[in-house]
Amino acid sequence: MVTRVATYTNHTLLSDLALRNAARVTDLQNQASSGYKSRDYAGIADSAQRLLNLEGEYTRTEQYLRNTTQTKLRLQSMENAVDSMMTIATNMKSLLIQASSIEQGDDVNIKDEASQALQQIANLLNTNLDGRYLFAGGRSEQPAVDPEKIGAPDNYLSKSDLLLTDTTTLASLGATSGQLQIVSTDIDGNSVTSTVTYTVPGDDIGDIMDAINSNTGDNAIASLRGLGGTGSPRLNIENVGNGSITITEIGGGDLLTTLGMEKIPNPRIDADYYQGDDQIMQARIDDDYNVSYGILADNPAFQKLVQGLGIAAGTEDEDALVVALGFVTDAIDDLPNVQSKIGLDIANIERFETRHEDFKVFAAQAISDIETVDVPLTLAELSQHETALQASFISISRAADLSLANYLR
Repeated sequence: MVTRVATYTNHTLLSDLALRNAARVTDLQNQASSGYKSRDYAGIADSAQRLLNLEGEYTRTEQYLRNTTQTKLRLQSMENAVDSMMTIATNMKSLLIQASSIEQGDDVNIKDEASQALQQIANLLNTNLDGRYLFAGGRSEQPAVDPEKIGAPDNYLSKSDLLLTDTTTLASLGATSGQLQIVSTDIDGNSVTSTVTYTVPGDDIGDIMDAINSNTGDNAIASLRGLGGTGSPRLNIENVGNGSITITEIGGGDLLTTLGMEKIPNPRIDADYYQGDDQIMQARIDDDYNVSYGILADNPAFQKLVQGLGIAAGTEDEDALVVALGFVTDAIDDLPNVQSKIGLDIANIERFETRHEDFKVFAAQAISDIETVDVPLTLAELSQHETALQASFISISRAADLSLANYLR
């Protein structure tokens, strides 16, 4: 085909239109096959910055949702553990009431029941999720509690009808001079033996406690307090390391008999069993918001439950079981507060979770609107442009055949 001066303008115009139409057909074919408007940002230059912003926000939102999901799972695991503790505490309260009943006491093996319950509590406090011990605070790589230390320490306790003070003399009690041998053994089997000499007249209860506290080092401690911290003061001589303690008369005296010292578990108001720290966990769940969450295994509600079960697991003494019942009852009163705290944390996280899920849906749709095409509409538009392209080719072909000779025909 030869382009002449007379046909150059029309030919150029038709060719340009055909080329642009062909390029559009190619674009539409690519869009229809891939579902995307362009294979690079250049193809959507007018929306590229908005797309980049949305993609960045979408990625951050996904991370926040992962954080909220993980944190909520941990809290739900803790909530389930506390619910189980409440069930155990409620059952043990019933058994303790039954054990203190003259009619039903013989039907309950309270020591075995309490020992099993204590181990269940230890397992619950050592709840592990994805390698993290949930009740251990920042030391989540190790168990929150040591099961060997969760029981009540050995404790020798004077009888309840003696009104003792620091200044109560041994002579007034009718004791005779002698020596006490104290063998204190820790949970690893390491033992320390010490001897305490007392003289009558001369020494009083305060002197006895000072001698025990100074001669036994960190292995045993003597104090005046009521059973379980309540009631009239009684002489307590107990193991410190949750191991065992044995006290015998070796010097001919009768102080143990005079005081009516009885070996009854009597835990201190502490949490020697706890191996974690005091760090409360945090999770980033929004741009400028960290949520603090979780409960530590040394929570007072857990301590009271452990104290009560520890006493019940070591004795059938009626006075001691009354104290154990008091601890367990206090724990039952306090555990709902722990449950409420966990529930509030979950509700707080779920509010952010809902917000992020809503934004994720919005962002995904906005990104899709920028990046993708409506394939059926694209196919319809492609058909129109293909028809126009064919028409352009026909027009160019016919224009090429125009000549004076053909015109005169």
